[in-house]
Amino acid sequence: MKQTPSYAPLFILCAVGLVLAGCGKSFNLASVPGPSGPPEVTSASPLVYLTQWGSAGSGDGQFQATVGIAADSQGDLYVVDNNNHRIQKFDSAGNYLAQWGSLGAGDGQFIDPVGICVDSNDHIYVCDQGAGRIQKFSTTGTLLTHWTDGIAGQSWYCRGISSDPSDHIYVVDAVNQNVEKFDDSGNLITSWSTQGAWDAAASDPDGIVCDKWGNVYTPDYNNFCVYKYTDTGTFEGQIGERGSGPGQFGSLSCGICVDAKGILYVSDYSYRRVSEFSLDGKYLCQWGNSGPGALGNFDYFCLGPSGDAYVEDNNTIKVFGP
Repeated sequence: MKQTPSYAPLFILCAVGLVLAGCGKSFNLASVPGPSGPPEVTSASPLVYLTQWGSAGSGDGQFQATVGIAADSQGDLYVVDNNNHRIQKFDSAGNYLAQWGSLGAGDGQFIDPVGICVDSNDHIYVCDQGAGRIQKFSTTGTLLTHWTDGIAGQSWYCRGISSDPSDHIYVVDAVNQNVEKFDDSGNLITSWSTQGAWDAAASDPDGIVCDKWGNVYTPDYNNFCVYKYTDTGTFEGQIGERGSGPGQFGSLSCGICVDAKGILYVSDYSYRRVSEFSLDGKYLCQWGNSGPGALGNFDYFCLGPSGDAYVEDNNTIKVFGP
């Protein structure tokens, strides 16, 4: 069932069994056309737990409901600290650097911020869900611009944001079940519906990521799979299905990333694991569900320039690496 924290109905928390699986096992997924350009990935090794930092609270480096994390080109990290209505900045070792934001609808303030991304110029974009807008900042927290929903007459329920190599910004709207694509100034370029992309079931898109080969991926909570589109919204196929086995999902939400090698990472918090896939849908491996640093109440995560993964888990940041 969907978890309902005090600040907003954002997550799903399921306490279910632990599933272990080895790497490299092939899973029979629906046919997904391969993107143009990425190398064929046939195997991957699970990431291993390295360290963690952060705690619950309102002080510097503390969190009250983390709902988004992103890394810039220097490896600095930006964390959406929802109940403290702020963005906190850290270096890759977890040392606190800065923060900005407060509760409100003014410039640089936040009402229920959810989701964050960084473009190729290290501009920071934050979904300010409660205020129905996207805010764009410099790495020091200076507000550069902001914009509201690109489709007139609809309310916005942003559940994820991502940028592509051309600095187009993609926002997934869970209520209206669509993806909106903007330029980096907030001008709407196109949008498409995610409803019934694979079948007649109602869609519930939670999260979004773009690869560097012109593809867009959105996890779908209702349908237990990841939908794959071109960057203009043409549906290409699905990855995964409901289940507890390798390459299957128990619960999907906003945690999804893709690396430069062409590996897709998807969080599954029912089974407390991150699964890795090739971009044509082949299951590769999983990690995080056992041993030191085993994941608990987690969802959002990001990849840093070094290949380390930074996972938000119960007001801490857990670091996994090769």
